Amino acid sequence: MADESCTCGFLPCVCVTEEEAAQAKKVELLRSILKKTSGPCDVCLMLPCLCDDEYEEADVPVVALPPPPAQDTDAYGRVALENGDEDEEQELWVAEEIAGVLKPHQVDGVRFMTGHIAAGQGCILADYMGLGKTLQLLTTVHSYIVDGLLRGERRTALILCPTVCIMNWVAEFRKWLHESSLEHCPLFQMETASNKATPECRIETLNKWQASGGVMVLGYEMYRILLNPTRAAPEPVLQATTRLTEGTIEFSDRHELTQDKQLRRLAELLCSPGPDLVALDEGHRIKDPTSILCTSLERITTPKRIVLTGYPLQNSLAEYWCMVNFARPGFLGTYESFRTNYERPILDGDPSKACALTHALTDVVLRRGRSLLNSQLPQKFEWIVHCHLSPLQHSLYLSFLDRDRDQKQQWDLFTAYSTLLQVVNHPDVVHARLFSDTTDDQPVEDPSAVLDWQPVLSKAKAKPKKRKRPEVDPASTRWAQAMQVDAYEPGVAEHSGKLVVFLALLQESRQRGDKMAVFSQSVATLQQIARFLDQLDVTATKPARKGAKKLPKKKLPTWRLLDGSVSSTKRMEYIEAFSKPSSGIDVFLVSTRAGAEGINLHAANRVVLFDVSWNPSHDHQSMCRSHRIGQSKDVHVYRLVSHDTIEEKIYAQQVKKVDLSSNVVDATAINAKVAATSSFFEPPAQRPSAPVVHAASGDAVLDTCLESAGNWVAKYFRALHVTDD
Repeated sequence: MADESCTCGFLPCVCVTEEEAAQAKKVELLRSILKKTSGPCDVCLMLPCLCDDEYEEADVPVVALPPPPAQDTDAYGRVALENGDEDEEQELWVAEEIAGVLKPHQVDGVRFMTGHIAAGQGCILADYMGLGKTLQLLTTVHSYIVDGLLRGERRTALILCPTVCIMNWVAEFRKWLHESSLEHCPLFQMETASNKATPECRIETLNKWQASGGVMVLGYEMYRILLNPTRAAPEPVLQATTRLTEGTIEFSDRHELTQDKQLRRLAELLCSPGPDLVALDEGHRIKDPTSILCTSLERITTPKRIVLTGYPLQNSLAEYWCMVNFARPGFLGTYESFRTNYERPILDGDPSKACALTHALTDVVLRRGRSLLNSQLPQKFEWIVHCHLSPLQHSLYLSFLDRDRDQKQQWDLFTAYSTLLQVVNHPDVVHARLFSDTTDDQPVEDPSAVLDWQPVLSKAKAKPKKRKRPEVDPASTRWAQAMQVDAYEPGVAEHSGKLVVFLALLQESRQRGDKMAVFSQSVATLQQIARFLDQLDVTATKPARKGAKKLPKKKLPTWRLLDGSVSSTKRMEYIEAFSKPSSGIDVFLVSTRAGAEGINLHAANRVVLFDVSWNPSHDHQSMCRSHRIGQSKDVHVYRLVSHDTIEEKIYAQQVKKVDLSSNVVDATAINAKVAATSSFFEPPAQRPSAPVVHAASGDAVLDTCLESAGNWVAKYFRALHVTDD
């Protein structure tokens, strides 16, 4: 029976008492407070809510935001970039998927190149490494090809690059352009597999490219060989006797006639008339005007030329002239006149000539420097760490110097540096070269297999050649007598000051979960480092002692090694594995000559340059594999230099070359303190026995290294660049 106070009329009663209603209101209030304090307001979208009380209680209508305005597209799905300059009359149409990712400076770069190409002339994009020159050229080339389709033309573009960069260019095109965009701009690459390397196959590929239009990516070496083939030995001349005359009639070698015909066709496809547009990646490769490559490029007839370089001046002003002369033939006159008007006065210290050259090239060269990169990326800290030699290294170093003095040999700087570099990196490199009985079982790729004109189908069946250990002249190795005794123990980190410092840096880097890229111009050095990573637990280094127990090899290597023997496919696999956080690979060993160009190592925010290259661009390009657009962490670079040795003096030469480049290319002047270079062969000082206390650097990894391995560090300092204040 219902209660008399019931007002709901239901049985059982569902009425809410005043006490229950108050409790429910209290719960609702708590929920409201919790919502406001743990999430943004639905009206003001702020946390805490900033709405007025009366506004909170009012019913707020939900207003749908209008969709973003649709961009107009052309017949090929491209969109127009906004004009950055009011005086810009010509609209620039680019692939829609690229328009949204181009940064302002890249838009300016695309406009710069497009403007010169439209005017039928060449230009140089000399942006500092890491600013995205590849994407800028890719965008420019795609727009140029599609513009031709609108005019009923099937345009062709040729991109010449180092062989190791071919796969990277192909990957970049496929990364940034959708399939529909690539259909309008077909992508070709020259097949270099040995079983497809016949002249007929190459010409067939080039014919398809010319017929369909699009982009051909070709290596410099292949381009040079295609236009300058090595003639095969002629077959025996056929002889026949006629009834009309006495003597013989010589029939022409059919193979030679075929070869001449193929050469003429290749010249038509690659030079005259050749492609409509030619672009050189890493354009500083054309640095010798008398080289076969430069003379081959001179045969190109199209005036539409683009040169990409992140380091336009490496060793001399002659290299700069070569690039400008390709982009704009005759713009700076002959090389002799250039030397008279610019090179000699600049090298003599005339700043007005450097300014005049920079001003003259303003219309031809677009250069955005390090400051722009630094404004768009996390910071880069570069440390120069001078490492002491170990007693063994010091002894070997002096023995080498005494050997040449005793034999009164003329100093050969490059040969001497090549040998001494092995000593200062680690004596194990010398030991392996002199006394190792093992041979490298990796097949050696015969250059003629991919570059010669002769058919290679029969060669592919031959047994691969094995890499043989070169024979060593005993007389030339007497200086290494200290390593010929049985007391020498390979595999000891303390035989090299550099390696001790490197292992200390790596240990602390791993503690912080950072990945490291290690560059060296010596593949043998990288191989020794890999052995230490396999055999030694990277913790605090232990004193060297005879018979020390080695740790077993790890089942899963934590490193990858990239050198010239790694194929393009493997190269991409290695980089992808290194980039995955879960791969367990935290060290990437890279040969400077093989990996300083054309790869991205964003995963590494710690970079070690294990030795100094004679050409400063190699070292700077190595650093920029990590410090480039796409990097999300601060990058720390550690340049290891053996103290008071030939390597230290060559580093001083680098400073001079960078100073020259800065004055001419970047139009800036710096006062760099350069070490004396009167003699590269002075004996180094011995490592002091007294403990060394170093000031803190502010870099936690380096500071920890200085605490554990500071006695191996002679000095260190942070490199100051032109754009650093």
